[in-house]
Amino acid sequence: MTDEGNTQLYKREAATTLRALRQQVRWKPGKDITHLEKRKALGHLSLETTGADYNSLIRTLIEEKHHHVYLYSFDSERYYAVRGNIRGKEWLVIATKTGVLETAFPPSAVEDYLTKRGFVRLGTIQEVLT
Repeated sequence: MTDEGNTQLYKREAATTLRALRQQVRWKPGKDITHLEKRKALGHLSLETTGADYNSLIRTLIEEKHHHVYLYSFDSERYYAVRGNIRGKEWLVIATKTGVLETAFPPSAVEDYLTKRGFVRLGTIQEVLT
């Protein structure tokens, strides 16, 4: 999965995902509200946080050129994730290769989360976009 040819393919797909998200934060219909309410209930976001605030946090995470990009494969699908620190917490943003958000949250043990699920680091945002 990580040979040089595949790595280049994954980086191209990740770049496409990032560019799509940077153009517009898109969620599956209704999932933005579901995820926002879950983040509030878990104390990841304040009760006053709006959908626009949550999307702004996501945009901030995907704009920082030093944040890390990962490949996550599940069944036959590939997803791309950005890991970065914001507001004193490490967050993970996961999206489809077409740039539709799956989730954005701060895992309690990010290294364990990534390792257990087989995430593969592709580089920084800057490296993936060049």
